Amino acid sequence: MEIAGIPTVEMLYSDQTGYFKNVALTNGCPNIRCVAVPRIGHADEAVPQFIDKVIKALTDPLTAKEKEVGLYSPPAPPRVIFEGTLFEAQDYLQQTTLIENCRQCPIAKYTDGLPVIIPTEEAVAAMLTGTSHKPTETVGQAWASPAMQWGDTKIPETPAGAAISYAQKYTATVEKVAITAVMAGCKPQYMPVAMAIATSGGGSTNCPGTSSMATTLYFVSGPIAKEIGMNSGQNSMDVGNPANMTLGRVGALMTVNFGGCITGAVRSDEGNMVHSTMFAEDLDGLPMGWVGFNQESTHYDVATKTNVNYTAKDSVVGKGFAWGFASGFYSFPGYYRSLNQGQMGLARWLGVEGTPGYYNWMEVIMPIVQRAMPSPSGQFFIMHMNLAEILRLHGFKTKTEVYQWMCDTYYITVHDYWNSGLYDFMTNGGLAIEQTSGKSYIDLLKTDPNYKLHLCTASPMSNCIVVADSFADEHWYWGIFAGRPSAYAIDPWK
Repeated sequence: MEIAGIPTVEMLYSDQTGYFKNVALTNGCPNIRCVAVPRIGHADEAVPQFIDKVIKALTDPLTAKEKEVGLYSPPAPPRVIFEGTLFEAQDYLQQTTLIENCRQCPIAKYTDGLPVIIPTEEAVAAMLTGTSHKPTETVGQAWASPAMQWGDTKIPETPAGAAISYAQKYTATVEKVAITAVMAGCKPQYMPVAMAIATSGGGSTNCPGTSSMATTLYFVSGPIAKEIGMNSGQNSMDVGNPANMTLGRVGALMTVNFGGCITGAVRSDEGNMVHSTMFAEDLDGLPMGWVGFNQESTHYDVATKTNVNYTAKDSVVGKGFAWGFASGFYSFPGYYRSLNQGQMGLARWLGVEGTPGYYNWMEVIMPIVQRAMPSPSGQFFIMHMNLAEILRLHGFKTKTEVYQWMCDTYYITVHDYWNSGLYDFMTNGGLAIEQTSGKSYIDLLKTDPNYKLHLCTASPMSNCIVVADSFADEHWYWGIFAGRPSAYAIDPWK
């Protein structure tokens, strides 16, 4: 059976257990029992506060209402939600509701909290001129996605054309993407990029999910960045560029409008400030022999059942997920240039003071990364073009050679991993099998605690460098526990 209806936004706002009920509803158990459990305090003090309620919830016979099952099918929202003047429409879209989980602060229902361009029939029709696709077409995958393994879970192959599912099982049409693009302030020529963002799931794809300090970050790699005037140079992640700024809003508006993810009512992995802008990879700033993220990325060809690389002519949206971004340790003006002259602190650090040359400056920052995040994962760097060029002059003729060096050079021990906050979560309490040894992590911990794990994983292409934010002083960004971003095709949406 299908469950008719969904708790209203107001119900979710007013109910502390609304988040849990929403997840249960989406997964086919609409009337789950919920018991609030304290998250702080010692067990001998906390357990008496809730254990009787838990036992009762587990042992009391289910009511007829609680026995209802079935997957939730969302009601079709109206195509037109308001009629009136532009000022009245702005007020309507900016309406808020007080949210208990943010100390009774007002949260916008339909926007990211900022004023938007009103998506009138005329404005949406103009936006739709930026794509050849029909307004009624359901947003689907441009290419097939190959089957993947994440931990102990196998993610099955997703066929080309499969509808993209947003939070709470909603889907979207091309027209709905155009509506969010209008609201964000995009121009029609940005529409193919907005469509690629939609195929990525919009902003947070873990909604309803858990709250964290994570961020979703987007960038464009390919010729379309120049075509629509994106900033890939100085301050590319700062304000000012219309394409970067407005496309940065699109994902967040999709999260709200496609899936009903309302901050404070339905939790999601979108708690970091770095999620309101997009930038472009500086393909003109790539060192000789290096290729862009687009050429490093693949799509799955159903006919040949193989992964096929995009080319330099293809444009893709890169979508990265990180628990935050560190902005370049030792990125003060002139530091890396001084290193090449054999001067100042970095030269002393590497033991090359007084000897000019092109040195691998990553030997300074990787040990810091190693200490800051002692967990095997792909590493993601956004790198100034001059720093990339220094690496090439040092001897790394391709990005892949940098990735291989990272994999071969930096390790952490099982014991250090065990001491990190990620160990229990990522290894299922040590029961998961470590791939290179074939043993469980808990067995390794007992028998060989100094066993070395690849800090940057054993697979070089799990790591990623994007050259961007060029000109001015040299700097870099490190995505904490980020890994290689996923790529989503833009060109099929032209």
